[in-house]
Amino acid sequence: MKNIKIVSLFATLFLAPALLLCAQTAAPKTAKPAVKKPAAKPAAKPAAKPAAVSSSTAAPAAQSKAGQAAAPAADPFAEALEKLKAGDPAARREAADFIGQTRNAKGAQALMGALSDDSPRVRQAAADALGMLTWHAASPKLSEMLLKDTDANVRQQVAISLSYIMDPASAPTLVKALKDNSPAVRYSALHTLAVMKYAPAENEIIALLPSADANTRRGAIAALGEMQSEKAAPTLAEALKDPDQYVKLEAVKALGNIGDASFSKEIAALLAPAEQPQLRIEAALALAKMEKNDGLLTAYEFAKAAELSLKSQALNVIAAVGDARSLQFIEEIYAAEQDPSAKSMLDFARQRLMARLKVQEKK
Repeated sequence: MKNIKIVSLFATLFLAPALLLCAQTAAPKTAKPAVKKPAAKPAAKPAAKPAAVSSSTAAPAAQSKAGQAAAPAADPFAEALEKLKAGDPAARREAADFIGQTRNAKGAQALMGALSDDSPRVRQAAADALGMLTWHAASPKLSEMLLKDTDANVRQQVAISLSYIMDPASAPTLVKALKDNSPAVRYSALHTLAVMKYAPAENEIIALLPSADANTRRGAIAALGEMQSEKAAPTLAEALKDPDQYVKLEAVKALGNIGDASFSKEIAALLAPAEQPQLRIEAALALAKMEKNDGLLTAYEFAKAAELSLKSQALNVIAAVGDARSLQFIEEIYAAEQDPSAKSMLDFARQRLMARLKVQEKK
């Protein structure tokens, strides 16, 4: 018994230091979780709680947002109508332009009032807008302005706007405007008379052909062509010698539209390679309209042109006066063509030519 107590005492004295050492070394390992940084995240949550639980501050904010969402969107058209009354002429002009662009007929009455604005730029914009609206009721006022407004830009715009409205009652006033001291007004009046095909103006327009202003000559020639004025054909043939290339071009077009073959030789002379490409192909097209194929070789030349406008006119000539060889020619260049737009044009010309040749075969 005594020996057991001695052994027990010895074990206690021997193991106590070892247990103490284990406890000291284990303490740091168990203490680490208490100081880990992630433990700080929960501490951040209380800072957000006041905003979530404070109903007195959250409610006004929600009401403010709801009020903004419910507010009606601004109406640009209504704003433009108000701007027509603004003190700044630039703002009034901008408003008139906007109303015209919207094509909203509800603005017509306000624009009618703007035709009497002190600012020429505002009157010009109002006339333009009424033209875009094709407001027929504006025609009498615009006709009056065409003769009486002191600003040439306004008168020019009025003449243009009348071409959209297309009121036959305005035609006599447009004829009077052919004597306007502004070339731009005269040209615009000519254009509108041409669009309207107002035949009673024929003599007054022919009288403008000797004008010193090239634009006036061009406008007069174009108008007579649109009217298909046979009376003007001899004078238009003289214009084929005009020093201005664009006047010559308009004369060729006009004679083609009239269809009088009396001057086909003069037109054929313009097929010469020394002439401008546009003039040459236009001459070929004018001859085709007269059912003459003198320009067919020229059309073959320009059917291969890179410029689509020349190609298009050339194909119109071939479709109008081409023969079986022309059909083969189109099919050959169609097979070689890579551009989709040009290929489509060639295909359309081929179909037109085939249809015409079939009709000829039946006759």
